[in-house]
Amino acid sequence: MKKLDEDGRPAIEGDLARLVAPSVAKMLSNQGPRGAFIASPDFAEYRYCWLRDGSFTAYALDCAGEHGSSRAFHEWSAAAIEGIAPVIARALDRRAAGEPIDPARMPPARFDLSGRPVGDDWPNFQVDGYGTWLWSLQQHLERSGEKALPSRLARSVDSVGRYLVEFGTSPCYDVWEESGDSVHTATLGCVAAGLRAAASMLGAPELAERAASLQAFVLDQGRRVGRFAKSDHSQQVDAALLWLCEPFHLVPPDEPAFVETVRAIAAELDLEGGTRRYPTDTYYGGGAWPVLTASLGLYYARAGDITAAERCLDWVAERVDDHGRLAEQFGGEGRDPEHYREWLARWGPPAADLVWSHAMYVVLATELGPPPAAPDVTTKTEPIGSQQ
Repeated sequence: MKKLDEDGRPAIEGDLARLVAPSVAKMLSNQGPRGAFIASPDFAEYRYCWLRDGSFTAYALDCAGEHGSSRAFHEWSAAAIEGIAPVIARALDRRAAGEPIDPARMPPARFDLSGRPVGDDWPNFQVDGYGTWLWSLQQHLERSGEKALPSRLARSVDSVGRYLVEFGTSPCYDVWEESGDSVHTATLGCVAAGLRAAASMLGAPELAERAASLQAFVLDQGRRVGRFAKSDHSQQVDAALLWLCEPFHLVPPDEPAFVETVRAIAAELDLEGGTRRYPTDTYYGGGAWPVLTASLGLYYARAGDITAAERCLDWVAERVDDHGRLAEQFGGEGRDPEHYREWLARWGPPAADLVWSHAMYVVLATELGPPPAAPDVTTKTEPIGSQQ
């Protein structure tokens, strides 16, 4: 049984603390002075803060007891969202006027470390990060013992809640910045979890009703076809669907349609023990992601299969390099050399250190509790300022 602290939350100490310390240090070293988390310090295309990645990172730090750093991220996020309040308001006005969605005019998926939207040609219209932020913020309030939503954050929470009510079920780019003409099941899960969190934080029953309706819709869709699908345009399985169960708790682990989804993920997306994104993935050869392998481990842990969960944890831990780095993905160069070389020519080597990878490793490790023995790991980290 896990030892609990004085507030009834799992205590992080001893072997467990030593196990997660290198990854916690990595997350902290990649947090900017205002609270944002850079997605990767060594990959030019990722030198920004995504609401999605940052929200999972803040959640991981709350799991590890680093509530101050998580709080700084949420303060930064609220300020960044306050800064784009006019963009959200204009989008809502266009919606009310019946105008079609123009993805280029929608709120951004990522920001620079100062909180300004990033202006480039990357896909912009993604709603999953906004839902994930609301969910992560509520988790922070509960795990840190703050409970009540600070008044200084309420306006941004309300703004995002209203935005998700109107656009949360619209076709948009998925969590992988792809397929902008589809409604993605994993995105719907992020939105439902976010609306449920916003309803609780704001005391807004109308948001709770919307969240329940969306949750029921997602569950009905999965039950009708026997498992959950990637999107309304694709019946493929996507490992991001794991989040419907863990950590969002929108479906129970023994839901037959979800059990079948996990079976499909394990059968179709396994790569040497790790978990790939989806069957036709070609990004850097479509390797296995620590983020998703840890997500599968979280499902197994909740379902009571601790052996399988620990196997996922070990797979991730074995891929931390001698500098304490944990890459975005592994094995793509061997699985699909042609596409790996294509991305290598376009952007150079893939991210050798992804902050989100560390985050999900910490979440899984803290969920499982202390191992029988912790390895002696020396981690080299540099402050984010030295990586700019």
